[in-house]
Order: sequence, then C-alpha cells, then structure tokens
Amino acid sequence: MESTTNSGYMKGFIPYAIACAVMSLCGGFTAAVPTNIVAEWDMATAVTFITLAYSVGAAAMAPVMGKIGDVLGRRTTLLISLGLYTLGQLLIAICPTGVLPLLLLFRFMVGVGAAGIAPCVMAYIMMEFPPEKMGQGFTIYMFIACGMVIFGPVLGGIVMGKTGWRPVMWICVVACVIALALCFIMIKKTESEKKSMAGFDFVGAIFVLIFFAMVLCVPTFGQNAGWTAPTTLICAAVAVVALIILVAVEKKAASPILNGKFMARKQFILPVIVLFLSQGLLQACMTNIIVYAKYGFGDTTVAGLATSVMYLGMALGTIILGPQADKKEPRIVASIALIFVLIGAALQLTLGKTLSVPLTCAALFFIGLGLGGNGTIFMKVVLSGCAPELAGAGSGTYNVFKDMSAPFGVAIFVPMMTGGLAAGIAERMGAGMDQAAATLDYCVTALHKVAIAQIVCVVIGIVVCLMLPKVYGDKKEEA
Repeated sequence: MESTTNSGYMKGFIPYAIACAVMSLCGGFTAAVPTNIVAEWDMATAVTFITLAYSVGAAAMAPVMGKIGDVLGRRTTLLISLGLYTLGQLLIAICPTGVLPLLLLFRFMVGVGAAGIAPCVMAYIMMEFPPEKMGQGFTIYMFIACGMVIFGPVLGGIVMGKTGWRPVMWICVVACVIALALCFIMIKKTESEKKSMAGFDFVGAIFVLIFFAMVLCVPTFGQNAGWTAPTTLICAAVAVVALIILVAVEKKAASPILNGKFMARKQFILPVIVLFLSQGLLQACMTNIIVYAKYGFGDTTVAGLATSVMYLGMALGTIILGPQADKKEPRIVASIALIFVLIGAALQLTLGKTLSVPLTCAALFFIGLGLGGNGTIFMKVVLSGCAPELAGAGSGTYNVFKDMSAPFGVAIFVPMMTGGLAAGIAERMGAGMDQAAATLDYCVTALHKVAIAQIVCVVIGIVVCLMLPKVYGDKKEEA
C-alpha cells in the first residue's frame, strides 16, 4: 500500500479507527447471534458451521484482501471491504428462516469484509505513523478492538433478549452505513487509487483460501467430530494438497500473495510460534473456568465476571505494555508480558474446592494483561521493516496466523479439561464419592492439569521471545 510523509497522521487515522471500531462493535454485538439463530431455526448442530463460515472469511481471506489493498490502495480497499461487511450484515438480517446455505454465504461475506478492513488499518499505521510511534498506533488499534469487544456482547445481549436477533443485525447495518459514509468522505483520493487488478495472483488467491480454510476446519471438526473422523481427515488431506500446489504457484507468481521472504524472517516465524503457544489461552481459559464454576459449583455468574475482567486486562495490557515497544526492545517487553501470563496460569493452581471470585478474576486478568500487551508488541516486531509494497499482504498474512493460533490452542487446552469429564466423574463415584464431590474433584484436578500445561507453554514462549532479533540495536538499548 502507498506510503507518504504525513504530518497529520493522527487526523488521517480517524476514519480507519471508525471502521475498526464499528467492525469490533458489530462483532461483539452479534456474538450470540449464531446461538439464537440455531435455537429459533431448531438447528442445534449448525452453530459450528455458522461460526466457521465467518472465521474462514475473516482469517483465510486476510492475505488475499491485504494484497488487494497493496494493488488498489487503502481507500478503495477499505470502502470495498466495509461495503461487503455492511451488505453481509444486511443480508443476514433479511435471510429467510431455515435457509442455512444462504446464511453461511452471508456470514462468509461478513468475514471477507472484516478480512479487508484489518489489513487496511494496520497498513495505515505502518506507512503513515512515524517509525518511533508505530507501537503507539498499534496500541490504539488494539485498544479500540478490545474496548468494543468488552461492550458489544453486553449491549447485544440486552437488545437480543428484548427484541430477538434480527433487530440486532439491523442496528449493525445502520452503524456500518454511517461508518461507510464517514470513510468515503474523510479519506481522500490519491494517485495510487488508480491501480488496476491486472496481473493479480488470482490462482494463488484461490489456493490461499482453500489451504487456510481447511487448516481452520481441522481443529473445529477435530474437536467436535473427533481427530480421526472422516471429515477431519479429509480437511487435513485437502490442506496438504492445497499447500503443495500453493507453494508451486507462488514460486512462479510475479507478485505472490504469500511472500516467502517476508514469512521466512525470524521477526515473523518466532512471534507466530509464541502466538500458537499462548494465544489459545484466552478462549481456553474462559471455557475451562466456565466448566470449573458451572459443573463444580453450579455457578454461572463467576465465569462471566472473570471473563469481563480478562478483557479489561487485555485493554490495560494494550495501553500499558504495548507502547513500551516504542521505547525498549520488543523482545524484552514481550517476555515481560508473558511473565504476567505465567502468573495468571500459575494462579489457576490455587483454585480449589472452594470457589474464590478474587482468585478466579485475578488469574484471567493477568492472562489478559500479558496477551493484550503482546498482541500489540508482535505487530510491531512482525511488520517493522516491511517493504511498502508488502504492507497490506504482510498485515493480512500475519493476521491469518494470529487468528489460527486461537482455535488450535482451544483444540488442545479445552479437551484436556472436558475430554474426560464423564469418565473422570464415574471413576471417582466408583471409588465411593457422591456425584457432587466427584464432579468437583474432577474439575479441580483437570483445571490444575491444564494450568501446568499452560505454564510449560508460556515458559517456552518466553525463551522464544528472547530469541527475537533486536529492533533498535545496541545504541537504542543503551539509551
């Protein structure tokens, strides 16, 4: 995407921030929509596919939409993406009852729109913010995303409880239309907007979509149908074939969507490894704490409170830890952030057969604090030094790996807690415990087992962080 010397970078960032805020707000606002749709349509098993349709569009299409941004320019791509996002919300709002294929298509469309918005916002920060302020830019971006996620589900749940899910979608449509109009007016045209799609890597785009879509399907189907189920194995096989073809196609492409040199750097590989080791903790810890509180104590409120506290921790981590990467070596700041995650994981070992609200909230708060900070720090590490012509594709490529890390983490950590629930309770009851005591004992034991595994992963993550190359060099470090 285009790069300019821009003294008014903060003013120019306003429409991009608006687009980011509306996307995040709508994402949180509609979080419970899939569950409500399947309940109304009496399609309980469809919730996985409805969720997956959005994930495939948002994650698998991120490199493609980022590359389109490099070709057509930020303004054009942002308007197209926001338009798709708006249209998808509208079509979901009017989707005929019970027509699941159409609903999946519209959810995919919303995901594609989201896939184009995020790289545009990130590319603006890379190209327009001064290098020494890039961490600050990513901090603003992450804070907006985290802040909207905090409020979105609460507001959406209130509205949905009173009106149903379709009015929620209409509210999102109105918000999106307003954002689209503001972006159209506020973002000025430049010469780079006159580029065309001639020579675009369309074949590569197809196989990028197929490969990443199948990779996302593997943990989803593995967790729901089983890791040796035919659907899981078919997805894995298609992913392998698509990857082989994709590598061959991208080697021959004049301007490939997945740039091998960009991805082969330590600045890309090492943060992705840490993400896969740690990022799944967010969703996994929420799920496991819910299981611990609900099944162990019959409590459904503590987990919700702790989850909100975790998102608060993420927001604070973004504000407090993220900007430190503009002043100190990101590898040091990232390691410190993971120490907070380590504290949160260790605190789960203190959770026992008496439900402690302060300890439960503290555990998730520290995990959110560290991972929120690292979400910003790793953006700076991965995208620092990225060539201007790769700003969009680079942002999109990083986004897809970041988005894939969470489901893979969940696929590993959640089954460690829930996989042996029935058998574990039965075993304890066979040893003489009553059902309530057996359930609580299993939940505590399983939670501690998962916490130990998480601690090991985070410690490895800290070691990997310390292997990151320096961003500033010795002089900056001494200062």
